[in-house]
Amino acid sequence: MWTENDSDKVLDRLASAFRETPRRFFTEHDLHSHLYNLVEKELGKDALFAKSKDDFQVSLVHHEYPTPFRCDMSEKDFRLVDESDRTNKGGLFKRGHYDLVVLNPDFVRKFDAVVVAGKNYKRFCKEKDKIDVPPLLWICEIVFCSHVEEGLPKNMIKIVTQDAKKVIESLKYNLGKVNFVDNGSTMCFIGIRPAE
Repeated sequence: MWTENDSDKVLDRLASAFRETPRRFFTEHDLHSHLYNLVEKELGKDALFAKSKDDFQVSLVHHEYPTPFRCDMSEKDFRLVDESDRTNKGGLFKRGHYDLVVLNPDFVRKFDAVVVAGKNYKRFCKEKDKIDVPPLLWICEIVFCSHVEEGLPKNMIKIVTQDAKKVIESLKYNLGKVNFVDNGSTMCFIGIRPAE
């Protein structure tokens, strides 16, 4: 089972890889992909998959997993919203996504793959009262600012804060019987542009 110690280990390895060879990461997604591989290795082949209730083999590691709530992330801020809240244009707020997650294998085994994937919001909400184990063991947000020349970009602090707020709200988010996630992390990487 994935623990906070496992999260710390893979983040330390990611940070080490970045320090050793920072030019190998061109984009934030490169960091996400490297972290994905580190998490898979840490879990090991025997613990990487779980079968859903409807008999699908499900990987426990995923990119861009949706939040279990709607949120307002305009102007680089983060605010949890109710289903009754509307945008300035009168529409529903969207859901956010986590850069990387580790699913709880006990959650996977108890529900159909559609619920486990979390994409079908109505279906997830319909099953919410039945969830008695945290669906996620870990969520991680990564921020990457490449090519810093003179100071951080103006919105960098807002971007990091937005991701940190998403993680904090997710850790507190209760599904009725349990919280949505056990553990969460936010990590920021800053690349320095090489001298010409």
